[in-house]
Amino acid sequence: MTGFVLNANIYDFGADAGAWRAPGTGALDNLGAAFWRDVARTAEDGGLDGIFLADMPGLSANPAIRPNRMVEPLAALGVVLAETSRLGVIATVSTSSNDPIELAERLLDYNLLSQGRFGWNVVTGVPQLSLRDFPLEKAPEREDRYARASEFLDVYHAYLDAVRAGKDLHHAGPLFNYDLGRAALRTGDTAARFAREISPLIVQAGGSEQGRRLAAGSADAVFSAETVFEAARRNRAELHAMARELGRRPPVVLPGVHLVIGSTQAEAEARFQLVHGLGPEGYVLRRFASLLDIDADRFDLSAPAAALEQLAGSSERGSVGFRKSITAYGVAHGLTVQQLVRHFSGFGHQFFVGTPEQFADVVAQWQRGGAADGFNLLFDANPLGLKEFVAHAIPVLRQRGLVAQEPADIPFAQRIKELQP
Repeated sequence: MTGFVLNANIYDFGADAGAWRAPGTGALDNLGAAFWRDVARTAEDGGLDGIFLADMPGLSANPAIRPNRMVEPLAALGVVLAETSRLGVIATVSTSSNDPIELAERLLDYNLLSQGRFGWNVVTGVPQLSLRDFPLEKAPEREDRYARASEFLDVYHAYLDAVRAGKDLHHAGPLFNYDLGRAALRTGDTAARFAREISPLIVQAGGSEQGRRLAAGSADAVFSAETVFEAARRNRAELHAMARELGRRPPVVLPGVHLVIGSTQAEAEARFQLVHGLGPEGYVLRRFASLLDIDADRFDLSAPAAALEQLAGSSERGSVGFRKSITAYGVAHGLTVQQLVRHFSGFGHQFFVGTPEQFADVVAQWQRGGAADGFNLLFDANPLGLKEFVAHAIPVLRQRGLVAQEPADIPFAQRIKELQP
């Protein structure tokens, strides 16, 4: 049985600019439970391993331009859990806008209700648009965010150890201080007892050096942004080496792939052009600029891809991982900045437009070449892209022996931990 993991990253209506205007889609669909039930059933019945929901504190975009991330992940995934019995769920929660003890208690409940199918994706960011929701005058710098995240996870693990062992919790650090007796903790309840068998999966998605260190030291799985095979293989090997140096089992590495599937290359390209063309004017360029924290007016669209590194400089707010992966892809393929903007549609993950057979070739190369343990899949439009992937790509992947004929009959969190080298 293959261990290759396929998760659906349900980025609201889809990854492409005009996804919320795609045929058959309503602009408020993802505010209803029916949308999430449909996604859940499609993913589980289609043989996918899990559903991943990205998020940041507050509304990360202007809903008048493109409605997205309007439902908090734990709320949406509650519907997914109720609709499924096998599918894993991974919710993104920020360490910059939560308390570690309060969050740990909530995550234990999800761990119990899911019967070991739950994972927590650790992020540290607070986007500029969300500052008004918190008592912050400016977004914290990267070093400060990761210092908080590191201590946050220390407290989180100390809490899990305390409730599982039925002992007191003491933590004194630069940012958090707790002195809690066992009577103040939920040491004897059902969620704590279940956590002795299976604890929530920890996923990490940062591509900066700080993020990679956090992943090596704490994560069971990494959602990486890798677009070039050799760079992905090197990143996975480095993460494994860093984890082993810390005395940990290496994390499972799951790069993101932005997909548009068609029965022919021409059909896939036509579908991409259709959905892409429905996006608001100038949205993709603004999204691309925001992702890298570069003023869009500074772009020379005719410049080579390598110019992105010079423009970004020492930015603390842009995504280092995405900038590296996008630039590497552009350099490897001799692309201009304008071609990169079109190619990535404002996102930073590997972009694939083609047939199920062509995608199976990509899976085979990355799996057998040691570049990935699975993929987190971002579809052009939801639920359309998800349904077509399940209907057409999964059978090809199974036929080639690249994914299991039947999903593993063990809890998702346990399966991921067993796949760790």
